[in-house]
Amino acid sequence: MIETDKKKWENYTVWLGNMAGLALLEEVDTAPKPGLVDSLSNGAHRDMNLLTFQRSADALIPYFWKFAETGIQMSEKPEGCFLKIRQIGIQAEEAMYEATGQINTHKGAVFTMGILCAAAGICYKKYGQVSISSLIVQEQKMVKNILLNELDLIQIQNSGDTHGKKNLCTYGSRGIRGEAADGYPSVINLALPVIRQGKKEGRNWNLVKIQALFTLMSQVEDGNILSRCKSEGLKEVQKLSKEFLLSGGAYSKGAIEELTKLDTYFIHKNYSSGGCADLLAAAIFLSEIEEAWAGK
Repeated sequence: MIETDKKKWENYTVWLGNMAGLALLEEVDTAPKPGLVDSLSNGAHRDMNLLTFQRSADALIPYFWKFAETGIQMSEKPEGCFLKIRQIGIQAEEAMYEATGQINTHKGAVFTMGILCAAAGICYKKYGQVSISSLIVQEQKMVKNILLNELDLIQIQNSGDTHGKKNLCTYGSRGIRGEAADGYPSVINLALPVIRQGKKEGRNWNLVKIQALFTLMSQVEDGNILSRCKSEGLKEVQKLSKEFLLSGGAYSKGAIEELTKLDTYFIHKNYSSGGCADLLAAAIFLSEIEEAWAGK
């Protein structure tokens, strides 16, 4: 390894980690987000606010560097890389809990950002650049077999000690494990196209993010909603999200007023689409990677 390559890889590791942290901040800064924490409301949460999420994101950035570094330094099969970043993920969760006073702000995001940072690191080391398609190929090489086996085992055991496992056993919802194993289709096929189109049209960035979030909320089986409000709650969130989009979505006249009304209703019903918020952050992160390599 020549010194220039080493320095280049180190710089990209830091850039990836910083962009992952920025994506978390971009997500929580998006407002108004019905039922979710943002700069205008604590949503359907009494134990967290905007500052809680900001502290969490800041605490996680050094671990995002480590995820990316693990991908760049990968010397074994991709699945071995996944096992390593899971161990780093445990450390990241501990840092998150310490920063937030034992509040779970970003556990799902740590899982996804860990995978995406490592996959981006692998691509950069291997190809000297990162495309979204190559990143997803590497991501699936890392996680697919392991996560599909885990999903099968959870169903066979028919019991779970986490919300994700319980949702699989109760509702058949594969959650973030399924999303990762399938190559993050909700991010790639739902949220990212909305972000690309919004940027192309020069739309207000905050509204672009809201539009992408509601596109996710209209179709994703959000594990947070299932855990808090069961399948009936999920169906209503999806229905209301589709209605919002059909009425013109975030770009329509009166959208902010409608979102404010939805926030009040979601708080009343205890609806909080935390899973979709994590996927929005992932889409923002991938959009930044894509823009950085555009034209290169």
